[in-house]
Amino acid sequence: MSATNRGTVRRAYDFYETPEEVTREFLFEYFEGDFHVILEPCAGSGKMVKILRDRFPLAWIEANDIRDGPPIPYANKRYTLDFLKMLKGDANYDLIFTNPPYSLAEEIITHALETWSKATVVMLLRLNFLGSQKRKPFWDKHPVSEIYVLSKRPSFTGKGTDA
Repeated sequence: MSATNRGTVRRAYDFYETPEEVTREFLFEYFEGDFHVILEPCAGSGKMVKILRDRFPLAWIEANDIRDGPPIPYANKRYTLDFLKMLKGDANYDLIFTNPPYSLAEEIITHALETWSKATVVMLLRLNFLGSQKRKPFWDKHPVSEIYVLSKRPSFTGKGTDA
């Protein structure tokens, strides 16, 4: 059993960047599909976008983050928006791929699934996210189609893990 940073102060916006090797292993070893219009809605500095570009070199990739920041070199377009307020507009994403802030994960997943219902939605989350009485109605409405378990827990803080 583990806890999410028990006893520590959470970073602003729950910002914990995914180690590049985690994204790379998943996208190149396990993830199948050919995607052409991709959104990384919680892009941070763009580490996941870089690996998405490596995996899908011809795709149109858009990066968004609620925090203002410099351009992301591997993205075709960068936004500084609250993803939960993004509207579908003309964007027909076929893949939405991110490591959402844990505190907003349910809302982000719901928004992605309901706004871009034809997109494949991939979220990197702790396995414990599945086990919650509070989220049972959510999972009943949005059942998971596939789960990939990381056998070695990565550090998102650079200070090791709690397991």
